[in-house]
Amino acid sequence: MKLIKLASITKKLAVGALAAFLLIFLPFHMGMNMCILRQDGGEWYRNVCHFMGTNYIVKVFEIILLLCIVFHIIITVALAIENRMARPVRYAVAQKSKTHTGSKWMIYTGAIIFVFLVIHFVDFYFAKIGWVEGKYVAKVEKIDKAFQKKAQALQQGQMDEKQMQELQKQYMAIQSIPAEKRTEDFKYFVNLTKQDIKTYCGEDFEDYEPDFFNMARDKFHDPLYVLIYTLAFIVLAIHLYHGVVSVFQTYGLINEKYAKAIHYLALIYAIVVPLGFAMVPIHVILLF
Repeated sequence: MKLIKLASITKKLAVGALAAFLLIFLPFHMGMNMCILRQDGGEWYRNVCHFMGTNYIVKVFEIILLLCIVFHIIITVALAIENRMARPVRYAVAQKSKTHTGSKWMIYTGAIIFVFLVIHFVDFYFAKIGWVEGKYVAKVEKIDKAFQKKAQALQQGQMDEKQMQELQKQYMAIQSIPAEKRTEDFKYFVNLTKQDIKTYCGEDFEDYEPDFFNMARDKFHDPLYVLIYTLAFIVLAIHLYHGVVSVFQTYGLINEKYAKAIHYLALIYAIVVPLGFAMVPIHVILLF
């Protein structure tokens, strides 16, 4: 791989740049997730998810973000292998290094975060791209328009008997839809399975989106999932603290005058961001 053949300093600069980008992104993702904490039946969170899922600029950014994560992992692993190969025989006597213990464990905390990301992607992102089935949400206004279009076709004699029966079944199902499948203001049908979409929205209805609000609620009612997520955020806090400091070190921005301030900044960031993420599963299991 040409990537592996790059000079170590080049790879370190690349890791620093990718890390900086991810450090900027994380607070935005945290803020989006914290919309779940609002007592509004998920309206804010659904609006945010709709924007993130339909805006083309965001979709391009999403691809860039995924590539940054992949390259951050690849280059970091390449550096770790390179460092290990450069010193294949361990010292007989432990060396007293000024490197903080947490920095030495960055590759391990990173590996734990990678495993967590895989779990997180399976839980949510894979449902978004259709690799696994999740729960879905559809706007009642759009369902009604699709239904009215079919009703007009029926009046004009453009439907066969089977289509007429399906339309009648859909009408009866909508009239008796359970409360947990709709919002109080009747703007959305929520918490839908693929079969529910066929039943309430029609066999050919495709204007629906993943219902991340109810998917999160379902996942975070499981104490095991809450424990996994909470532990992952603790590991993330350790990784972020040393990640922030490392970015400044990589670009030579730490000196005696600013070192203490940068360490405090890293500590605040490493507490606030993981805590913001962790509040969501803890809030759901305790209050929802």
